[in-house]
Amino acid sequence: MTRGWLVPAVLLLAACTSSNSGTPSITDLSVTPTTTTTIPPTTSSSSTTSTTSTSTTTTTTTVPCPALGDTATKQSADPLQLSFLLGADIRTGDDACHERIVIELQGDGQFPGWTVAYVPGPVTLGESNETVEIAGNAILLVRMGMWMQDMEFHGYTGPTQIFPTNVDHIREMRMVDNWEGMTTWAIGLDDDYPFTVDVYDGPPRLVIDLQVREEP
Repeated sequence: MTRGWLVPAVLLLAACTSSNSGTPSITDLSVTPTTTTTIPPTTSSSSTTSTTSTSTTTTTTTVPCPALGDTATKQSADPLQLSFLLGADIRTGDDACHERIVIELQGDGQFPGWTVAYVPGPVTLGESNETVEIAGNAILLVRMGMWMQDMEFHGYTGPTQIFPTNVDHIREMRMVDNWEGMTTWAIGLDDDYPFTVDVYDGPPRLVIDLQVREEP
């Protein structure tokens, strides 16, 4: 079989998956609340002169980020399940405590099997013996049972090597395999972080949340 396109540019054993509906954005993450307390004005007076002074004190309370996931491998019930869905997008985002990776799919069919795991570098490129270095100090490998782009060039049309600029700890996302109905993304991070993996509908997507901060 002729290999689908593969250009240098994020799914491998403890089960941790959930199915959700709706269209969550990065704001669905646990945003750290800030509580502000304002003390009302006080009035002082004397027998000869009446003076009103206003004093406002603001107290800010920071709530630590809640624990999120762990560093163990996560996978679906059948990680080798193939799907007719194709890739649509891959993107990143963050909030006060977490950074997020979203792999969005398109088309009709059941959600593919998937595995997400930390692996040592370097990463093998496709079915070849060639290895590639991924930016950062840790690599999260994301493998899914679907084509990001199929052999007829349907599906994802974006870059296959991405250096995100809207996050601080995700250094690189690179598609290292897209072959025989399987897609693999290597996610370069500046460190190992606890993570969770969730599957959402409307549109179908795999969401990986990394706890990159203990407090905002």
